[in-house]
Amino acid sequence: MLFSNHLKLVRLHQPTGIWLLFLPCLFGIFLAIKKLPALNVVETFHIIFLFFIGSIVMRSAGCIINDLFDQKFDEKVARTRNRPLVCGKVSRRQALILLTLLLFLGLLILLQFNLKTILSGFFALVLVISYPLMKRITYYPQIFLGLTFNFGILMSSLAILETIDVSSLILYFCCMIWTVIYDTIYAFQDIEDDLHIGVKSTAIKFQNSPKKILLSLSVMMYLGLIYLGLREEFKTDFFAILFLPFFFLIYKIKKCDFKNSKNCMAIFKANLWIGVLILTAIIAG
Repeated sequence: MLFSNHLKLVRLHQPTGIWLLFLPCLFGIFLAIKKLPALNVVETFHIIFLFFIGSIVMRSAGCIINDLFDQKFDEKVARTRNRPLVCGKVSRRQALILLTLLLFLGLLILLQFNLKTILSGFFALVLVISYPLMKRITYYPQIFLGLTFNFGILMSSLAILETIDVSSLILYFCCMIWTVIYDTIYAFQDIEDDLHIGVKSTAIKFQNSPKKILLSLSVMMYLGLIYLGLREEFKTDFFAILFLPFFFLIYKIKKCDFKNSKNCMAIFKANLWIGVLILTAIIAG
């Protein structure tokens, strides 16, 4: 039973977050591979495997860090008041021990890469630790989450090319916008509780016209990816396939009932398939 509570603490029963963290890593890996054709299949899958395990470990660590910071807030929010730390099913000491083990495992994975990637990994950890504090000081914590959640794009570029080129930065910016979109929808689940306890979010900032703003952000993201494709001289397949996630995202935003928490969660989870389609476009390109 205790082990089950630890699994709930790191949200392994809710894997959407793992995939939304891992997919941008894949975007970055396949973008970088295009510029390094000498990289063989074994090396490629080795890098993918390390980033996949790293995504599981660091998302799990991030959940613990978030819960340690937000324990007092979580007990006042309907969706989170049953989390293990809030209920006392897992103590703060146990959470810190598990966090230490996860960070050590993350370090072991990180040490498989070159020095530049290792250093970037330590910077990423600073972002992970800082993110929970952002909702206390700004209405735009989702932007900071975007910078944090998509850092794997930059790390994969460093791991393969040993540099961060302009195209990787463009992809990073586009995915940051994507994160703002899906996490704003996610945040609408808690908007009433957040308003009551004083937690800030883009859901609160955008509440008067969420569809208009999120649709505008979707267009920005799409145009950024189009520019990336033109810059990289991707095949026509990239542009043809890329229309699918754009259309799907627009459709979901237009159909979203921001006052229905179940609908918001369903649309948040649907972003997994948007990511899969973007990945398909990059590979095809």
